[in-house]
Amino acid sequence: MKRPARKILIVLILAALGLVGWHFGLDRAGDCLLQGGRWNWDGGFCRLDRLARPS
Repeated sequence: MKRPARKILIVLILAALGLVGWHFGLDRAGDCLLQGGRWNWDGGFCRLDRLARPS
C-alpha cells in the first residue's frame, strides 16, 4: 500500500472512531469525569456531587 493511501485510510478510521464516540456521548461523559462528577448513562446528564455538599 502506498503512503498517501495509508494516510487517507488512517484519517478515515480516526474520523469514524470520533463519530462513534460523539454519537454515544463519550465527549460529554469525559468532560463530566474531568470535572469530578459522575455521568448518568440512562438520563444523559452529569451529576456533580461536590456542588451539593455544604462547605
